[in-house]
Amino acid sequence: MAHIVDIHTHHSGRSKGGDPLGVGNAMRGQRVGKNIYSDYKGMPNLAHYELTDFQLQQEVSHKAGIDYRLMSNPFPAEVLTEISAKPSVEVCKHYNDEIAETVDTSPNDTAGLGTVNPLEKSHIKEAERLMGPLKFKGLQLVTSWHGRYLDTEEAWPFWEYVQDKDVPIFLHPPRVPIGADQQMDQYKLDELVGRPFDTAMSVARMILSGLFDRFPTLQICVAHIGGGLLPCMGRLDFGWRLGCEGMPDDSQIQCKNIPSSYLRQNLHVDIMGVWAPHVAEAVEVFGPDRVMFGTDYGPVPIDPKAHVDIVNGLEISEEDKQKIFWKNANTFFKLGLSS
Repeated sequence: MAHIVDIHTHHSGRSKGGDPLGVGNAMRGQRVGKNIYSDYKGMPNLAHYELTDFQLQQEVSHKAGIDYRLMSNPFPAEVLTEISAKPSVEVCKHYNDEIAETVDTSPNDTAGLGTVNPLEKSHIKEAERLMGPLKFKGLQLVTSWHGRYLDTEEAWPFWEYVQDKDVPIFLHPPRVPIGADQQMDQYKLDELVGRPFDTAMSVARMILSGLFDRFPTLQICVAHIGGGLLPCMGRLDFGWRLGCEGMPDDSQIQCKNIPSSYLRQNLHVDIMGVWAPHVAEAVEVFGPDRVMFGTDYGPVPIDPKAHVDIVNGLEISEEDKQKIFWKNANTFFKLGLSS
């Protein structure tokens, strides 16, 4: 049996009342028709109603041929840990529990991806809860946490845990990305340009810092066809080839091998981008074994069938299409689906 697994979907549970995280009106938005407008940190954002309508998501996804979805909700946890007086791990736990409640309503065709802060060692216990009792399929991390990236020594205990336990990791940009103070409040640039390049900055730092040399078996899937990573890879490679002689120690490139070599060793991508030429490039660069189907459906309410059509239109074998549609995700996230 063929499947289509969507590894990149988001759902936000409806508020049950009260203020369990003690944030008051800090994140309250303004209703615009069916949607909610907000401007956290001056970044205008429209939350489409599909984000909170799980049944509608299911109907639209099933109509497109998608029969299994991985659910997550990384934005609120990262944002509200900066606002709430509660310990950050408690904020993450709150939103992880929301996802658990959602997938429990449809356990045969949905599963959870939880979120934690890799820069705080205390969050490893929450990761263990997610991957143990809650039976989540992996962790979705934001590419930066309050402007800090994930390659530093603070994150090493977390990456040691991930490598030791073989935890699937899915990287996704944060609500407020790199460059947010550089006129990103115009034309939705924070979402359309800032977030892809927060991803590029994060993954570039992982490579150049030598993180993948320290933890060589890490396997990480990167959202949005790798964000802005691929256009930068040639520059990462020539920077490594030129060397860093004479530069301060903290400015020197640390990775042992040419940066592009880590693409097929440690990294995977989803296809969310709704642009066929970039998907084709990702298949060429990463190989068909490292590309997975994802739509970002919910917050991006573009018919998921558009992504199905992109995969079907690729000039690759039917077997490679099936790898992208479900087989790669089945292996990476250990879903246990049968053919």
